[in-house]
Amino acid sequence: MSCKSWLAALLAGTASFSVQANRPLTTDTADTIAHHRCQFEPYAASTRSSGSPTLQTTILQLNCGVREDTQLGVAYGRGSAAGLRVETFSAAGKTNLIELKDRQTGVAVAYGLGAAKDDTSGWKHVASWTTLIATRSLREGLLAHANLGWSRSQSAKQNSTTWALALEWTAAPKLTLSAETYGDDRGKPWVGGGIWSPLTEQFSVNASFGVQTSNPRVRQITAGFNFEF
Repeated sequence: MSCKSWLAALLAGTASFSVQANRPLTTDTADTIAHHRCQFEPYAASTRSSGSPTLQTTILQLNCGVREDTQLGVAYGRGSAAGLRVETFSAAGKTNLIELKDRQTGVAVAYGLGAAKDDTSGWKHVASWTTLIATRSLREGLLAHANLGWSRSQSAKQNSTTWALALEWTAAPKLTLSAETYGDDRGKPWVGGGIWSPLTEQFSVNASFGVQTSNPRVRQITAGFNFEF
């Protein structure tokens, strides 16, 4: 696969999964940010596949609670590999439909648009998506998340069904571990895990890893932080 093809193949995923205030998960969660609160959540990612150049990506994202049940966010990303550069911009939202409670499954819907540009072309719409999200408390400190969605790749002119499943375990007061699998109906699934740790009431750090079960395998590691204000 050429470097340009490698970048293009990852564009849709970069755009459509970059505006989520629940790092380090890729799986979305049914909760929303509190009204009048915001989260600045930058992170860096390194994506590798045998025989292809490493893609280094930096994402800056901001999400805010605009109503008691709705958050909106934007994200800007820059990716580079073997001297080629790609920029992405995403705008997305999430609305809670059923509040998460101890014996009640939380339900939300997420939606968004993604645009991108590279060294040879200007900004253009590359992706649209919507996702139905469910979150349930299995026991104290253990949450389960499920996603089922639709995405549209403008460059490939293809629709895809997206899905994700995740477990989130609060192992200690300042340590949350996660495991997940996610993908779509056009490629092999990803499996991965993450770690999240609050250092203060407003500041936390996170990291994740993921492997796509394709041939050759694609591996990704990420690290970032969250500042709430």
